[in-house]
Amino acid sequence: MIDMEDIVRVSDVQQFGGKAVQLGGLMRHGYAVPPGFVVGVEGCKQVQTPGFREVLKQKIADHILRYGQGGLMIRSSAVGEDGADFSFAGQLESFMSGTDTDEVIRHIIACIESSRSERVKVYEKQTQTTLKGVSVIIQQLINPDYAGVTFTRSPFVEHAMLIEWVQGHGQQLVSGEVTPESIHYDLSTGVCNPAPSMDIAPYIQVFSAVEATYGQPMDIEWVIKDHSLWVVQARPVTTEIASKKTYWSNTNVNENYPFPLSPLLYSVARDAYYHYFKNLARLFQVSEEDIRRLEPQLCNIIGVFGGKMYYNMSNIHMVLSASPFAGLLIKSFDHFVGYSDGAKAGRPPATLVEKVRFIRSFLTLNITLKREVERFEKLADQLHDLSMSAITPSELENVVHGFMELRLHSWYRASLADFFAMTYHGLLGSFCHRIYGEESTGVHNQLIQAIPGIISSKPILEMYDILNAIRADDAVYKVFTSAAPEEFLSLLYAKKGHESIISRLEHYLEHWGFRCSGELMLTEETYIENPAKWIALLQQYDRLPDRNPYEIIAAKHQESRQIQQQLQRKCLKKYGWFPPLALVKIGVFRFLLQQSCLSISLRERARLKQALVYFRFKKTLEKVENHWLKGDTYGEKGDILMMTYKQIIERLHASDILPQALAVIIDSRKKAWQEEINKSYPDDFYTQHGKYAHPHEVIVGQTAPSATASDTPVLKGLCACGGNLTGRIVVLDSVMEADKIQKGDILVTRQTDPGWVVVFPLISGLIVERGGMLSHGAIVAREFGIPAVVGLAGATQYLKDGDRVELCADRGEVRIVTSSS
Repeated sequence: MIDMEDIVRVSDVQQFGGKAVQLGGLMRHGYAVPPGFVVGVEGCKQVQTPGFREVLKQKIADHILRYGQGGLMIRSSAVGEDGADFSFAGQLESFMSGTDTDEVIRHIIACIESSRSERVKVYEKQTQTTLKGVSVIIQQLINPDYAGVTFTRSPFVEHAMLIEWVQGHGQQLVSGEVTPESIHYDLSTGVCNPAPSMDIAPYIQVFSAVEATYGQPMDIEWVIKDHSLWVVQARPVTTEIASKKTYWSNTNVNENYPFPLSPLLYSVARDAYYHYFKNLARLFQVSEEDIRRLEPQLCNIIGVFGGKMYYNMSNIHMVLSASPFAGLLIKSFDHFVGYSDGAKAGRPPATLVEKVRFIRSFLTLNITLKREVERFEKLADQLHDLSMSAITPSELENVVHGFMELRLHSWYRASLADFFAMTYHGLLGSFCHRIYGEESTGVHNQLIQAIPGIISSKPILEMYDILNAIRADDAVYKVFTSAAPEEFLSLLYAKKGHESIISRLEHYLEHWGFRCSGELMLTEETYIENPAKWIALLQQYDRLPDRNPYEIIAAKHQESRQIQQQLQRKCLKKYGWFPPLALVKIGVFRFLLQQSCLSISLRERARLKQALVYFRFKKTLEKVENHWLKGDTYGEKGDILMMTYKQIIERLHASDILPQALAVIIDSRKKAWQEEINKSYPDDFYTQHGKYAHPHEVIVGQTAPSATASDTPVLKGLCACGGNLTGRIVVLDSVMEADKIQKGDILVTRQTDPGWVVVFPLISGLIVERGGMLSHGAIVAREFGIPAVVGLAGATQYLKDGDRVELCADRGEVRIVTSSS
């Protein structure tokens, strides 16, 4: 038996337990700890034996006289209870006791026996650890005004302290009888969220001092009596509690990067997304101070697993949460990309000044939107022209530098279109929901279908015109329908008199031929590089029933106008009791619709130029590598993809630190890359922060759709374009498999990118496993009135070629009618 302040050796933990040693250490460091004494492991064995109990009874009585004024608190201090990796917090019993010696001994025995309870055994099994003996602490009882717990590093909010408390004794906090008051204290700004009901500042200094004393995050239990704070327990925050989850999702990003990324492309993408979200943060009125604080998150916006790119949703949400309208932006972003696993961060309520500043900046930027996108298009065209004429090493260097400058620093002009498309799409959806309730999704989609002049539909319109021009020339059409694509092109160019058709073909390839599946990958073949693939697709168009895209778009535009009129009538009916309010609501609706259509249209224009500059960057890299292959110190064709863009720039300028090591680095990367791309990861999962993810260890986030209790499973996604039909399923992994499509087929695929646009005239319905409401597939489906469901997790697993399904796009549902298996 020993007084707590006399426990001075770390080795005493084997006799008195970690809790007692920790409290003794706090007392020696000058912290206020309720005084008391400890019955060690050997003493606890004796106190359970009647013969020895009488010997200890008098010693316990003597100590009670010293510390028992006002009652005692009897608590366990088991060996292994409060370790660096595991905590048995709440598993063993604690008791408030009077000062009668027999009563104290009964509580000591009960405390010891609780170490053998069923819940302790379960915890030991779960953590694969065991208690190595029990000692018991008997302390002076403090009847507190408040009792609470503090995590000096919150497991939920970055760089913040989590503090919870209740009035009275702490048992209410542990048992859950009372909901505690809970705040986060931002360690950077000193701001509490929400504002506490009492002055917490003096106590925060104590919590920070305890953390500094032990040099690690601490879990501190405390009580306050007459404004004085007493520490009743302090232990390291265990790994189980402290580790933060990092949520990963490849939703939407797969639209741009559907295949494994090379080290070169990842080096570009990682820095590009850093600058992209940093600029978005500024658009969202995040302060420069917060942007500096968010540097760790901005540096880790994306990751790559199994060679595939993933969004770090935890960090993206944390960046968005720093904006005054965090809730709206996070919701809009998730809807934008098709993520449905919930927000991973929050923020204090914005002040009125912050909101006004955001709105003022928003409206100012809105005025400049079209001009900035046009400026981005001009820069992209300049880079295109520069790359077309670049031949010498110096000229090629300029193109590489020009691409990186555009991608890293001038891309904010394109990000404006993303920002406004995302925001106005979300605001319009919220407005529709207030008018139509649960039926609003279909209405929302119809309002933004067939946007006049949207660039996404132009490739289809031009292909339709080319096909009609070929059909109008009997000689050309005969060869077109009978010859293989390569043979058709060869014969077309060999014979004179077909210059008009050749001119149309070349015009299409020049303006749209770089838009293919995987157009940003730097590895995928485009229609410019292999025109025969595009001719094969055109031949497929010809074999299916004619669908005039001009007429379809016109009909869908008229349908959109009718929906607009219906919504305006509903506004008049709902707010007719006060006509000025009704007119204001209609004005707001028209503004939101106009700006939604404009920003979506501008976003599609920016994405077209994005594909163009990536294609030109790819062709420039080929020229660079050809120059290098002429030398004696370079490896083989394709090795440039194993370099980072910084290594390419250094090699171009002969400024790399270890040029002789580059060949070894490239060879090592090629082997490691081949191993990595053979790994398979879920579409959505989370990992523990700071730990590498292994395929067998990741924890799945969003889940695949579940069947209903009936015999006919119903799969649920998001309605991207309304309509209902029954048809045959065709599952495609690549747009190059379009020859599998038959009349009336419903296309099922993992994700669509701009390269898929050319197959849309061939299908009657669309089901996409990944993607959101503003994915390219969703936009084009609305242009042509194709019933579409996006974000249907597991679609390519549940649906097989030949299945007949009922596609109820209005409700985002797919019901299997008959299975092909």
